[in-house]
Amino acid sequence: MIKFASSYLILKKKAEVNYVLRTIFLVRIIISSILALVVFIASEIVSTKVFYHPGLTSLLKLAAFGGLTFSLLNYLKSVLHTYQLFRKSVILQIFIDLGKLFTVIVLIWYLKMSVFIAVAIFAFIPVLGIFLGFKNICPVFFSEKKPIQNLFKQLFSYSKWMFVSNTCNLILPYVGIFMISRMLSSEAAGIYGLAVNLTYIFPIIIYSLHSVLLPKVSRFREIAQFEKYIRDALKVSLYMGIIIVPFLFFSHAVIQFFFGSRYLGAVPVFNWFLLSYTILTVNTTLHVALYSMSKPYIIAIADVVNLMVMIIGCYILIPLFHAVAPALLMLIIHASNLGFFSLYILKNIRTGTILFHNTHY
Repeated sequence: MIKFASSYLILKKKAEVNYVLRTIFLVRIIISSILALVVFIASEIVSTKVFYHPGLTSLLKLAAFGGLTFSLLNYLKSVLHTYQLFRKSVILQIFIDLGKLFTVIVLIWYLKMSVFIAVAIFAFIPVLGIFLGFKNICPVFFSEKKPIQNLFKQLFSYSKWMFVSNTCNLILPYVGIFMISRMLSSEAAGIYGLAVNLTYIFPIIIYSLHSVLLPKVSRFREIAQFEKYIRDALKVSLYMGIIIVPFLFFSHAVIQFFFGSRYLGAVPVFNWFLLSYTILTVNTTLHVALYSMSKPYIIAIADVVNLMVMIIGCYILIPLFHAVAPALLMLIIHASNLGFFSLYILKNIRTGTILFHNTHY
């Protein structure tokens, strides 16, 4: 959505922007409502036949509603990002998070907290943010709109590649845990899992970078802008590497202090992950460029290959390198992607084959 709307914003085609945002809202609300309804209806069957716990029925119904509110909230934040209203987006998220935190603290203080209430809080508090968010984007729904030919086809063509990419990225970090638990032991999987959890700050950084950069890069209309952007991204990778290296020497002390000597086996795994996520953060800037160039399929294909390499690589390397193998593979994958994406984008820049419109996917 951000890519489509931003490409019209730079051309000052506000009516087309409104049409894109309204169309995507309708598509999202329909799909999210259908999924929520399916989960709501199937909650009893799932709780009794799959989890063998009838008490989960009410929680699954709440989760269905929570999924709907989460989807709407993400839509509102995407609209704010499209207009580069990042301050309002941050305030909206802080408002919701503080609302959840304050409610939980009060209920714990009065000994009223339970699992059902906790799930209800996370499902219903975002509703307040939705009302606040819609107040900020009302003009989108009540201003002039201008239909865009084949918009649904363009959205589907673009979104299918993002779906493939997101699915692969969701699975990729857990391949290592699954393979280690199957080929080594649950203890080794736990050590590996600790290292994964310690690097969770990077997915937050990556999401933030993507949210900030995509609306900016989608407005590029000159090849020189792309060339400067890529060269700056590669410079950032060098600087980040220089900054991250000293932290590798403190990981042993940090893990021992917080988790004890039992988990010192996670140190080499964490160090490899630290290096690989540093490269992945830079790759995110290249992903943004490829999305804005209407090349989402390149990222999707690369992510499918990454997943296959991780599965096959774990099968071959875990017997040799044990729990370090998946983290080492992750570094190799991200470094290879960095080289491939950089060369691919620079080649498109030199040949002048960059697309500046939503026409081909």
